[in-house]
Parts: sequence; C-alpha cells; structure tokens
Amino acid sequence: MNDNIDKYISLSEENLLDLIKNNQNEAFKFLFQKYYSRLLGYAIRFVQEKEIAEDIIQEVFISFWEKRHFLKSISLSSLLFCMVRNASINYLKQKVLVEKYPIEFIENIDGEEKLYTLDFALSADEETLYEDLKKRIQEALSVLPERSREIFLLSRFNGLKNKEIASKLDISTTAVEKHISKSLKKISSYLKDNVDYNDYIIIISIFLSAK
Repeated sequence: MNDNIDKYISLSEENLLDLIKNNQNEAFKFLFQKYYSRLLGYAIRFVQEKEIAEDIIQEVFISFWEKRHFLKSISLSSLLFCMVRNASINYLKQKVLVEKYPIEFIENIDGEEKLYTLDFALSADEETLYEDLKKRIQEALSVLPERSREIFLLSRFNGLKNKEIASKLDISTTAVEKHISKSLKKISSYLKDNVDYNDYIIIISIFLSAK
C-alpha cells in the first residue's frame, strides 16, 4: 500500500465508514484492497469460477458505494461478506443450480468468515428473522435420533472437539465422526425441504463450524 492508503490502517471501521460516506475515494480504495482477496476466496467457494467471483465482488463494491450514505455504524466486514454471500446465491439461483449445489464447501471456510452473516446489529425485522432461524434450528435438531442429537449438540453448541466428546461419552472418535456426519446429512435434507435457500446457508454454515 502507498502512504495515502497506509494512513487508514489505524482507523476504526466506524471512522472509515464516515470517510467513505463523505466521498473519500482513498478510504474506499483502502476498504477494497483490505478485503478483496478474502471476499474473492469466499465467493469462489460458492460459484467455483474465479472470473464470476471477480464480477460479483466488483458488483458488491459498486452497490456498497452507491448505498454508502444510507449506512449506519456497522461491521464493514460483516456487511461485505453478507453482500457477497447474497450475490453469490442470487447468481446460483439464476443459473438454476440451487437444488443441485453441494454444501460441503462451507465446511472448509476458516476463521471469522463463518460468522460474517450473523455478526452485525439486527434491526427489528432481522430480530424476527433470527428468532425464526432459531426455531428452524430446533426443528432440524428434532429429526435426529437421541444419541446423535446429544453428540451434535456437544459438538456444535457446546464447542467440544470430537476427542473430547468421545472421552465424555466413552465411545470412539470414529463413532463421534459418524454420528456428526449422519446428523449433518439429516439436517441438510430437512432444511432443503423446509427453509428458503438463504436461511439454509446461514443455518448449515453454523452447524458446519466445528472440526
């Protein structure tokens, strides 16, 4: 980065957003450079083609710039990743790939990207959506056999690693892995039939968070 860009590194996201809202092109350029590579990698996980992902990122940043004056204090990273997710899903819908598209790619997303679709302040409407998602999660868990549900909850909600679960329940790590794998398939099947695709991506990405 050049000196003009370097001066933005120490700014908070709130201050950076204020500059962008005040038409500071260098601040917007910094934002673009800061997140471009990670957003591109994230989009590729959905669409599988770099050129298409690049187009999606360009469209997202154009939309962000056009709507900058309407934005309030928010996690810029969360907003950008959420926008990329939505744009990628819309692309898949247009290509009539949604029903056939696998979910396994989400399991390979590391770090904060797993939380970006949820890590921002919720409006009243979004709070209602969040409550609905929690209800859907409970319904999805209800399709699991009792033992599988116990193991799945320990993994995805209690944050225990497979070895820790195996030790706690006195079973093998392989058994834990099989229960989790079967649970994910059952939940995925349930969600595909009972929630829209956006909600499906959000919920399944949460469930796929543990290793």
